[in-house]
Amino acid sequence: MLLDVNGMQYEVAADPDELLVWVIHEKLGLTKTRFGCGIAMCGACKVLVDGQVTQSCTIKAKDVQGKKITTREVLPEEIFSS
Repeated sequence: MLLDVNGMQYEVAADPDELLVWVIHEKLGLTKTRFGCGIAMCGACKVLVDGQVTQSCTIKAKDVQGKKITTREVLPEEIFSS
C-alpha cells in the first residue's frame, strides 16, 4: 500500500487492516508515534491526517491511503497537546 507520510511517499508491505500506529512505528520506523493505551485516551499515537489530529491506534492503514499523514517527527509537540 502507498502512504504519504511527512511529505514522502512510502510503499509499505502491511496488512490493510493493520492499525496505523503499528505501520508508522514498526514498518516506517517513526518511533515518536507510539502505542499507548489502545483506546484513544492517552495521545501517544496522535498524528495529523489531512491536517486533523487523529488517534492512530483507532484507524486502519487502508483508511488513510491517499491522505496526508504527518507525525511528531516533523511537528512541534504543542500541536498534539490538545
